[in-house]
Amino acid sequence: MFDSAFKSARSKIISGLTLTLMAATCFASVGQAASPAEIKAKGTAVIGVQMDQVPWGYINESGKNEGFDIEVAKMIAEELGVEAKFERITGQNRIPLLVGGMVDFLVPSMTVTEERAKVIQYVLPYSSNDITVWGKKGAQIAGDQDLGKYVIGVNRGSAFEPVLVKHAPPNTQIKRFDDDATTVQALLSGQVDAILGSVTYGLVIEKTGKTAEFERKYKVADNIQAMAVRKGDQEMLDFLNDFVTRHTADGSLDALYKKWIGSERAKLPTTMTGVDFTGKQ
Repeated sequence: MFDSAFKSARSKIISGLTLTLMAATCFASVGQAASPAEIKAKGTAVIGVQMDQVPWGYINESGKNEGFDIEVAKMIAEELGVEAKFERITGQNRIPLLVGGMVDFLVPSMTVTEERAKVIQYVLPYSSNDITVWGKKGAQIAGDQDLGKYVIGVNRGSAFEPVLVKHAPPNTQIKRFDDDATTVQALLSGQVDAILGSVTYGLVIEKTGKTAEFERKYKVADNIQAMAVRKGDQEMLDFLNDFVTRHTADGSLDALYKKWIGSERAKLPTTMTGVDFTGKQ
């Protein structure tokens, strides 16, 4: 019975991702190309960013966008000489918003995957974010084999969801939530015993003053992240690849990562299996 339920859950995830990618492909036909020249001409860069994930992108107490990705996005807009207009993205809407032309490009701390690379064009990786299990202090979770003993939460539609399904035992009770903020809140409120997601969930937990009740259990997987443009937006891709290359060399991205994430930025790959960062393959 548990094996059947596990297979059903996995099938739903794969089907859901397939539908999302199909919808994104359909939207692509109506999307408008974005180049640096076109963005400069309109005077505004519409940038898809997270608004509920500390410290990557969130709304601060003053109602302003803040975070690592926000600063990166502002740097890009400044180099383009335009105003940055931020559009809220989620795990479910970011690809349709991009290929549908509602945003010019994404600065989303989005995991690089071969499946997504079939629909969107990734820029060279600019950050990373370990996929981690966080849980109650009393929960005895030391590895994948222990997940089946507890109720585990995850952000549906994110890269974390299929990772959890892959690593968790078939009998694991999984609860899915709409975004990162509600996933963390589910742990804090006792709806689940543990959650799988960003290593930076710990910063959110710390802000609540509940670090005595919850802890990082173990790292599940690496998570390489990149910005994205529409396929065919070669000039925008070249501009952003140059941006990442230059600001890796001058240490700007390292400094921002240290400021917001609190650790050293990893040495990131410039090639990955099944993913083309040049737009020319």
